[in-house]
Amino acid sequence: MTTYTRDDQLAVQPETNFGGRIETSGAYTGRLTLAKERTAKTGTRGIEFNFEADDGRVARYLTLWVARANGEKIEYPFSLLSALMACLDVKNIESTTETIDEWNTASGMMAPTEAQTFPALMNKPIGILLQREEREWEGKTYVSMKIVQFFDPKDRSTPAEILSGQRTGQSLDKMVTNLRETVVRADAPPAGAAPAGSAGGNFSEIDDDDVPF
Repeated sequence: MTTYTRDDQLAVQPETNFGGRIETSGAYTGRLTLAKERTAKTGTRGIEFNFEADDGRVARYLTLWVARANGEKIEYPFSLLSALMACLDVKNIESTTETIDEWNTASGMMAPTEAQTFPALMNKPIGILLQREEREWEGKTYVSMKIVQFFDPKDRSTPAEILSGQRTGQSLDKMVTNLRETVVRADAPPAGAAPAGSAGGNFSEIDDDDVPF
């Protein structure tokens, strides 16, 4: 016979975490619920991600600007995209047209919007290393999360370990140790940043389309 004893503290955890924002640096496992194409006013192209952790917390508006207007790769963010593809065992990705719910600034609510998404990157188990960043802006402290690396949640192997065939999972521990509790930035907050401790939906009035490349 198998028995279990209720844990009242854990019983409320799912609803406490569901929809809450990830605001702490660390390694998380979950899935990318959105991977959509973005184009800045400069012509720079990128992919914007929404991530949902296994515990229900979310990090939205995680953008990798991967190519300049002339098609030239932007090395560091493109390396992170390649790392993600390695973790998902994907060699090529192609965007498709999809209708998604997005925040409409004019109406102040979510509305169906046509977008180019990358299904090969979405709704698959993935590990992600996130760094907390803070920016002081107009008297408030805004918090956003930045992608540092991806890993395979099955064994915590990093892309280098996956591609080399030496899946030890040891590199991730070193990377987690090197994370800082908070990185303070002097520039304007990116879209999706919200005041520290806010329970808001990550909708920012700050426009980050004017990326500096």
